[in-house]
Amino acid sequence: MSATQPLPVLIIGAGPSGLVLALSLVQHGIQVRIIDRDQQFHIGQRGAGIQPRTLEAYNLLGVLPDIVSRGMDLLPLRFYKLPGGVEPSKTFNLFPLEEPTSSTPYINTRVLGQAKAEKVLREHLATYGCHVERGTELSSFEQDVDHVVSHLVKRDGDEEVAETVICRWLVGTDGAKGIVRKHLGLTFLGEALAGQIVFGEIVVKNLTRDYWHCWGEFGSKTAILRPTEDDEIYNFIVSGNIDLQKIYEDYDTLVQTLKEISDRQDLIFGEIKFKSNYSPNVRMVHKFSEGRVFVAGDAAHVHSPTGGQGMNSSVQDALNLGWKLALVELGFASESILSTYTEERLPVISHMLKETTTLLHATINEKADGGDISQGWARPRDLKMLGVNYRWSSIVLDERHLQQTSGKEKPLIDAYGTNTSDGLHAGDRAPDAPGLAVVETGNIGSETTSLFRIFSSTRHTVLVLSSNGDEIAAVLGLAKKLPPRFVRTVVVLPQDSAPLPAASGADVVCIDQDGHGHTGYSAGTEGATVAVVRPDGVVGALLGGATGVEAYFRNVFLNVKA
Repeated sequence: MSATQPLPVLIIGAGPSGLVLALSLVQHGIQVRIIDRDQQFHIGQRGAGIQPRTLEAYNLLGVLPDIVSRGMDLLPLRFYKLPGGVEPSKTFNLFPLEEPTSSTPYINTRVLGQAKAEKVLREHLATYGCHVERGTELSSFEQDVDHVVSHLVKRDGDEEVAETVICRWLVGTDGAKGIVRKHLGLTFLGEALAGQIVFGEIVVKNLTRDYWHCWGEFGSKTAILRPTEDDEIYNFIVSGNIDLQKIYEDYDTLVQTLKEISDRQDLIFGEIKFKSNYSPNVRMVHKFSEGRVFVAGDAAHVHSPTGGQGMNSSVQDALNLGWKLALVELGFASESILSTYTEERLPVISHMLKETTTLLHATINEKADGGDISQGWARPRDLKMLGVNYRWSSIVLDERHLQQTSGKEKPLIDAYGTNTSDGLHAGDRAPDAPGLAVVETGNIGSETTSLFRIFSSTRHTVLVLSSNGDEIAAVLGLAKKLPPRFVRTVVVLPQDSAPLPAASGADVVCIDQDGHGHTGYSAGTEGATVAVVRPDGVVGALLGGATGVEAYFRNVFLNVKA
């Protein structure tokens, strides 16, 4: 593009965070280029565990059906007695299995190899005419007041073509070794940890596909073979006091090591589909942006793989940034809202690094013969990330818990929401509510919907849970002054209610037939509960009525007037 028409957003790196950010932006109508230095698309399982909170993010983005259909359930772990390697010593679930509820329909971890999840995201991006530019690398960039000058190099075989791109915003999702964070001068403090592993995918025969098969212990030698979504292909992990470099470099040594640790000479090993070696590091930036340049995902934080938080945190980075950057670029929000990307995500990542490091030490130190091995492996429920919140954020408004947003009296940050004793807060994930009977032209239809089908990745949803016609009319009146492109109004009437004329001005009117909406949002019978749900599925505001609607949106949109 010419200097007079800069590209709105240039994204460096086409992993999960880059692809999710690109999808969020193009859904808002923002032109995006996304480049990746690799000539070929990524392969391998890598971040295969998709936590419930990320499933909700994928639902918002419209990609969840494809993710679910191509993936598989998280299987139990089964450890075996040695020697012999066939008699189980312990079988248990990595994460607690739960039944879906009205508020949380996606409550269990799903598994899909990262390469396949990235393919799903690329397919959806392509429907907007956006494609990953492979073999294209950022070599340097310079910032100005209103743009960034980026210098790219595209490689095709031995040929190199230089290109200068002027963009309004640059986002580095280019991994821990990427150039954006380094060139921006952000710190990346932390430490290297013990616990090196060799991992990858290999064809295995004579092994069932109903468990993660585990032998040994991390304190000495460990081998794990985990079924993937592809028949006969297993993810392998080898760790311990053995020559991991030789195992990584030599196929025969790898196979012999797997057989020796498992004591399973009957296993037949075939082709290696992918392999890598890994040493855990714990590092994070001190802020997620400088000027017009941002970082997300592994470019901003790296950590132990224990707990399955990394890829999931990366997706949530991108979803947090996407809607804010879109509103700024489209001229509907002040650039100051972009500072809340660091404000909201930094405490979450800090908590995640501490918890996954603790889990790594527990896993390494578990003893197969000394007590319950599951104690070192079982993961707490909070790692499903359903409690991750932004209660401390300067742009959330909570009239139900006034101490949350009253300046100096703000409570201590509980980034993963381990304390659930006082119900829903602004800044929490927005719960689902099924069984909503849709009202059309004053009549209750036979069709039902749910809040998760109503929420949007490009709109704030103003939920009015009330039967008070005056309160409903007051909220809808204020909402009409907001940009209709980015705000959807939804009136949820209590169960057994008759349609109210005052609600007819809402975009969606529903009867809460089963009461899940009013229960989930703690709406009483008197007055109104207004919940404003952000495009990232977070409750931006929890209000007692119409008066707080303007106050909340004044911190989001430009030129909001009563």
